[in-house]
Amino acid sequence: MSPLNKNLIRERSVKYGFLKSYLDSRGYTVYPTEIWCGSRDVPYDQNLGVDVAAWKYGHYYAFEYKSNADQLMRALKQIANYSLSFDYVVVVAEIPRYDVSVDLERGVRVKDILRNGAGLWTVQFPNPMWPKDSKLVFKELMAPSLQHPNSENKRWIEQKFNRYVWGLPCPEDPNQKLIEQWLY
Repeated sequence: MSPLNKNLIRERSVKYGFLKSYLDSRGYTVYPTEIWCGSRDVPYDQNLGVDVAAWKYGHYYAFEYKSNADQLMRALKQIANYSLSFDYVVVVAEIPRYDVSVDLERGVRVKDILRNGAGLWTVQFPNPMWPKDSKLVFKELMAPSLQHPNSENKRWIEQKFNRYVWGLPCPEDPNQKLIEQWLY
């Protein structure tokens, strides 16, 4: 889908560029920056920022990246919030991990993430000892389950994508006024 108004399109941030490039290669339409999920009925006020959001086949995806220095189990609160705004939630865990095993057979704690319907992917960055042409290695260990987002929160995400990805003007909200109306 080509943008209607290029002035509304946000420039893509370089943060999480490796993940955005991978998603591009897999046919996702990626939101250019981090995005706040909707705040209606979310259980955790401090876990609203989604690292990477994307759209594919009519569904919105939230991707939460966990470096190997970040505790994987912190994703549980984020999954709870994101599932109220997005159709699918995926945790992308950098390996090797030093906190929790991501082995689906043996990992006990990683099953908490899967029980909440999140998908689980891993990413391994090239080791300096590997050949120079080595690339990132992504593995999609578990597909996410369809969530049932709050309609207001999902509408918030849809409007953000419409404006900043596809360049569509936001519908006017009769309850909002332009700043100029407040000045006089």
